[in-house]
Amino acid sequence: MKNILLLQLNRLGDLVQTLPLLRRMRRENPDAKIVLVALEGFSGILGECGYFDTLIAIPQRDMEALGIPERQAAFPGLAPFDAHPEFRQSYDLIVNLTNDLGSAILCEKVQAVRKLGRIHTYEGEMRLLGPWSKYMFSMVNHRVENLFNIVDIQMGIAGMTPAPEPRSMPVARVRKEEAAALLAANGRRPGRMLIALQTAASDLHRAWSLENFSAVAQSLLANGYADIALMGDAKDRERAEKLAGMIGMPILDLTGKTTLLQLPAVLQACDLLISNDTGTIHIAAAVGTPTLGLYFSTAYYSETAPYGDNHIVLQVEIPCAPCHTISRCPVQICRDHLKHEAVSETAFWMLGARKEPPVAYPNLSMYRSRFLSNGSLAYLPVRPELATAHFLSGLLGRMLWEGALGMDRDPATETLWQRVRGLKEWEGKRERMSSALAGLGGPFREGLDLAERLRAEFESETPGRERIIVLHENLTRLGKSMASASLAAGLCGSFLKFEMMDMDFATYPALAEILEEKYRMLAEWMERFESTLARLSGG
Repeated sequence: MKNILLLQLNRLGDLVQTLPLLRRMRRENPDAKIVLVALEGFSGILGECGYFDTLIAIPQRDMEALGIPERQAAFPGLAPFDAHPEFRQSYDLIVNLTNDLGSAILCEKVQAVRKLGRIHTYEGEMRLLGPWSKYMFSMVNHRVENLFNIVDIQMGIAGMTPAPEPRSMPVARVRKEEAAALLAANGRRPGRMLIALQTAASDLHRAWSLENFSAVAQSLLANGYADIALMGDAKDRERAEKLAGMIGMPILDLTGKTTLLQLPAVLQACDLLISNDTGTIHIAAAVGTPTLGLYFSTAYYSETAPYGDNHIVLQVEIPCAPCHTISRCPVQICRDHLKHEAVSETAFWMLGARKEPPVAYPNLSMYRSRFLSNGSLAYLPVRPELATAHFLSGLLGRMLWEGALGMDRDPATETLWQRVRGLKEWEGKRERMSSALAGLGGPFREGLDLAERLRAEFESETPGRERIIVLHENLTRLGKSMASASLAAGLCGSFLKFEMMDMDFATYPALAEILEEKYRMLAEWMERFESTLARLSGG
């Protein structure tokens, strides 16, 4: 490929989690011109990575404005997009990793031989190109069924098989020197471990309390072999000052003192980062610093936990977790289950100060990341015997989709499966999924039969108008019933619904051939799901 356009118009953490894909894309296409489109304000973090040729930084307000119909019609001859000649070029590949309307419109308007991800072609339509793109959108409303990290999902959206790309953010020597000077100027003591705390988050609903962070800091400082550094930007100053007063011992307050280009080097100098689910934790992982993630509220480990080996996440798992972004509870019961004792004990274990991980805490699960033999990343229970209902849903979903997507099996997940198969909770989930998919398999095969007959009718020497009308009405009726039946099939059902929607606009007789191809594809997906479930039931 000669020209590639990549759209990543989400926030800082999402942008950093695109680095493994960018590095691999550059390595596999060394002579291609790679253009990255990112949001202004976050894109500076990538200024020195060298994985792309051109960076287009767009204000978020301009991307949101693309969703206004009168601006859609004026594109591309309307500022700010007419200032970028890259949008008037043609590409071999466009990959849209963003899930909003503005990026979908932009993806549709720019010319390309091949497009992957979300595009928008007419009012009210949402078309998702490629199986991994459909998977990502389906996963949003069925999060506990997913056990794929967003980095692997993004690789899949770009048409790549997941493969390990750890430590994807290079750090220049000059930045390391700047970081060392900054740390020394703020009180770092030689010979001591350095533990960073990221106490804020872009959404404070996902931020652990300052009281808990203070208790952890005091515990880590009490043994005398570590320094504590507070991370954050200028808007976190008041929060940091309050926390420093609560800790009551000398710390390195770096809040608002690092630029985006210096932050990776500062984090690389740390021995551990303890953080909420926010951009800082992904930067730390990208430079190779071990991280301890605190996950509750809307944060869910399986999708957005740090990318790389041997990171730890403490995930609160209660029946209502994880919160949905648009229906979060005002009283955060989940946060109460994340005890500061559990965090301190886990940190000491990660730093080598204790031999065993902490004992189990109620409604709190501990997961550790590892690259599997099929190239993907998974967070698996540190104590498999304590696997929760949430994890069992994710494990079933992962094994189901590995089979459907043709990914190799991994000994770690196979061992976990052997451990849990036969358990009432596991068998109940598998049986419910089998039943839900069985309710779709028959209709899909019926749809294929109707579509084949419809196409044959149009190809016959004497097409019958009445027969065509009846076949069309039967297909319409069947489509409505399948949309209803898909609800019980969770993520799989949502995926199949998106697959059904992914069709070129056409009229008969061309539509008959498109429908036949679509129902054949749906029937093939069903066969993959059914085959994997049969294996998981011992069949």
